[in-house]
Amino acid sequence: MDKNEIGGLIENGEGLHLEFKENFGREAIESLVAFSNSYGGRVLIGLDDDGKITGVDLKKETVKNWLNEIKTKTHPFLLPDFEVFEIQGKRILVFEVKEFPLKPVAFKDKVFVRKGNSNQKCSLSEVSEIYLKTKRSSWDFYLNNDYSFKDLDKKKIVNVIKLIEGNLDRKLGSVGEFLEKYDLVSVEGGKKIPTNAAVLLFSKKGLRETDIQIGLFQDEITIKKNKIIRNDLVSEVEEVMDFVKAYILKEFIISGSPYREERWQYPIDAIREIVVNAVIHRDYRGVHSQFKIFPNKLEFWNSGKIPHDLTIKDIMDGKKKSEPRNRLIAEIFRDAGLIERYGSGVKRVRENLRDYGLVDLKIREIQSGFNIEIFSKKSNGTLNGTLNGTLNGTLNELLKVVRGSPGIRANEISVKLGRPVDTVKKQIKKLVDKELIERKGSRKTGGYWA
Repeated sequence: MDKNEIGGLIENGEGLHLEFKENFGREAIESLVAFSNSYGGRVLIGLDDDGKITGVDLKKETVKNWLNEIKTKTHPFLLPDFEVFEIQGKRILVFEVKEFPLKPVAFKDKVFVRKGNSNQKCSLSEVSEIYLKTKRSSWDFYLNNDYSFKDLDKKKIVNVIKLIEGNLDRKLGSVGEFLEKYDLVSVEGGKKIPTNAAVLLFSKKGLRETDIQIGLFQDEITIKKNKIIRNDLVSEVEEVMDFVKAYILKEFIISGSPYREERWQYPIDAIREIVVNAVIHRDYRGVHSQFKIFPNKLEFWNSGKIPHDLTIKDIMDGKKKSEPRNRLIAEIFRDAGLIERYGSGVKRVRENLRDYGLVDLKIREIQSGFNIEIFSKKSNGTLNGTLNGTLNGTLNELLKVVRGSPGIRANEISVKLGRPVDTVKKQIKKLVDKELIERKGSRKTGGYWA
């Protein structure tokens, strides 16, 4: 590294791989630990937060003592590379660490990761996830000694076997062979012990750990209907979808075909993708999932923070591959054909919404969880299915007819929809009052335009 490169780093400012410190101390070591648990980075000693060079006083043993302090206060111990530069007549010390191969690295028994331009202290569950990810494993691979093989429902296992065999077009053998092939059980002390994944997928009894609370909301505080879904993970996906489809709007599009085309308020494939990803990425050691249906939006909250090595922008762009929090559950869902591939769910949802003519989704981190909202607002400003939240399905059908046949008259609409003329005229008046359609021309020859 030369002075020009250092100058460029300083000019760009602090970020994912760079931190400024006026003096060496606890915060400098925390930053080195955070970088080692993430993607590596540099700590520049002798600059303030704005990048102004303040310089650092380096005596004969200073750097050696600092390196020894870093080594003794980190576990596994860190030995960063270092360089000293003189800029504007002042000395700057640069510490650099690479991403550590076996994470997490701790400083005084505390673990930090790098998020944006700051260090984030990890909770115990996050520390566990970092370790498991390093070992190419996850929580759901671990054996659950509170359960035995007898606690698993054979019918549920057979159902998943059939899904996988149909999707992969190959035989998986007996129930026992299937469970062993997918590492869903292991023998300890002569007994078959299921993994956490096997318990969540196949338990005979309903488990609170799998609870999904789903509700129909009139507004943010008024609940019209509430339900707790407690089942195996595969069945929960279908139960959620059934509930959602029961309370979102559906319109029928009249075309030249003898059959009416159904159009839901939201693309069903996008909703299913969100629900399946919620099941796969949920932290089952946390609280239950919460899904909400509003008149003009759907909201999905799931326990579990965004992984430290991802940002919301990464997830939205879909350019950086994310790995499922529960790798074994994800493998079962993938082989059963319930998901296409890892790490691209949000990208597909965004594409579905765009193709459907709806505005983009919104992602936030809320209360140690991951929240997704999708909206019925169209990209042109109107609301899909609800049309500004006021129209029912019959008025939507009428509006579609007017849009498809500009200048159409009331008696022609009556024939197309199979409704009495008087009923059609009342419905036309409602659309005119809402300024969604207008009449043009004389009483005898005029018609309606959207």
